[in-house]
Amino acid sequence: MAQARLNLAVLLVLGVLAPCCFFGVQELAASAQAHGGIVGGFVGELKREHDEAEAAEIRDLAPQTREERQEAREQAEMAAAASSQPPEEEQEAG
Repeated sequence: MAQARLNLAVLLVLGVLAPCCFFGVQELAASAQAHGGIVGGFVGELKREHDEAEAAEIRDLAPQTREERQEAREQAEMAAAASSQPPEEEQEAG
């Protein structure tokens, strides 16, 4: 009898985990959203809020004036030049 309960418990756990492993968590969340209901509405609202916050952050961090854009371009060029040069220790040794 105990063995039958253990087998049943294992089957239940596998029954729950198998779809998660097969479809992945994101697909299950998307499926829940597509089917609506409380969970779907909640997931959809969280996604909309996240997307809006991300878009606002990108707008806030983007250079606004010509001077800011020029400064950002110069910093990017300096970083690219610095990364292409070997460190000073290697230059002295070489």
